[in-house]
Amino acid sequence: MENKSKYVIWGFFSLDYKAMEAYLEDIAKKGWMLEKVGRITAKFKAIEPRNLKFYVDVFKEGGPFTPENTREAQEYRNLCQDSGWNYITSRDYLQFFYAEADSAPVPIQTDQALEQKIVQSTLWKHELLSIIATLLVIVFLMVKFYPLKYTSLLYFTGVTVTFLLPLLGLPVLFIAVHYLIWMLRARNNIKKGLAIEKPTLKAARKRSRVYHIPIYAYGVIFLLAVIADAFFLPGIILVSFLPLVVGTGIGMGIRYMIKKKAVEKSDAVTYVVVAIAILLIIGPVTGSLLTKIETGRTNRIDAIPEGYPVVTLYDLTGGAKQGKLISREFSPGMSPLTPKHYSYWEIRDINGKTEGIRINYYKTLNPHFARIIFDGVTERLERGIKWRGMHLLTKTIITDDEMKELWDADYLALTEERDQIIVQKGNIVVHLEGDIEFEKREIREIIISKLLK
Repeated sequence: MENKSKYVIWGFFSLDYKAMEAYLEDIAKKGWMLEKVGRITAKFKAIEPRNLKFYVDVFKEGGPFTPENTREAQEYRNLCQDSGWNYITSRDYLQFFYAEADSAPVPIQTDQALEQKIVQSTLWKHELLSIIATLLVIVFLMVKFYPLKYTSLLYFTGVTVTFLLPLLGLPVLFIAVHYLIWMLRARNNIKKGLAIEKPTLKAARKRSRVYHIPIYAYGVIFLLAVIADAFFLPGIILVSFLPLVVGTGIGMGIRYMIKKKAVEKSDAVTYVVVAIAILLIIGPVTGSLLTKIETGRTNRIDAIPEGYPVVTLYDLTGGAKQGKLISREFSPGMSPLTPKHYSYWEIRDINGKTEGIRINYYKTLNPHFARIIFDGVTERLERGIKWRGMHLLTKTIITDDEMKELWDADYLALTEERDQIIVQKGNIVVHLEGDIEFEKREIREIIISKLLK
């Protein structure tokens, strides 16, 4: 039993520190003693079932980036030990103690007004800043993903973020409002000389479910989306998430060093300087690696898989201009809303002349999403590429009702040079570019029969 341990989802907010005491007392009766507390989980070790009392106190000299074992923390714990409390562990501002149920240890906090002031300047401030930071991240992502961009429909992660992100803000707002009301009530009770309202274990668990269940569910769905995209687009996913992974890893490593290795608050500054130096060294290396990955995407393949409707230069010329194949690449992808899409380009040497074709094909679940892609592609062509505040390679988009009827399309657009065409028919969108005579009946019939059926 001595070596037996388990991890449980912690789920408590720091302001529920008194509800933690009831939880720890209950689980001690079942034979489990708290060993350490993390951000998401807590570790317990097996003990003989015992009746214990627990005390979770707020230590104002603590904090997320304050060493756990400073001189002030050691002196504080020694005072608590002298008062009859046994130290267990700590997390940020919270210190965890226990005593035998039949003992009479001295309460660590006796002045409610002082306790309220400490809670307000530490826990409440910390939780409020965390909530505000979370809300700012959600707002930033919503600005980035809304109005809905057609590229978001092409990836599992894009679909997940676009449609679930607004729902993620609801539990965060709920907790923010709850904390604000709780703090106003606490201040009012102090002024009236009344006891501070202590959160019950039942209420804490309800709040935890309202907040954490949606967030954990979103996290699991997002992770599954990343795995799905990594299968189809490994290079792009690595480009997108490598900086985040590297930055998070360095941040967690520095925080661990500060919490576990540092003994003075001033030591934290040294570790932060070291972290900045590491980032300055790793940054250019990571950027170079990402550039190489981006320029040689690993999802590109030479062969065309079965099940993908593709038109080649050979098809469009009936074999009359087969020429010599110089290169071709096929980049497939899928998402929940666009189950099949790809980018294909081919270059051939035909009688000493280089000719090429590029096809972007999108098959969506319904015409509504196809229309979003059609509009997005045309807008992207009109906008061009933004570089140093300038828009380059912009295209003038025109419509041609006669060609639309000939192509039997729902929507059709062309570049002014007529070297690119975007066609939507039902739930399919096709964007073609290259040495193609779109007005020719034979060309049109081949494209329609192969790509728009």
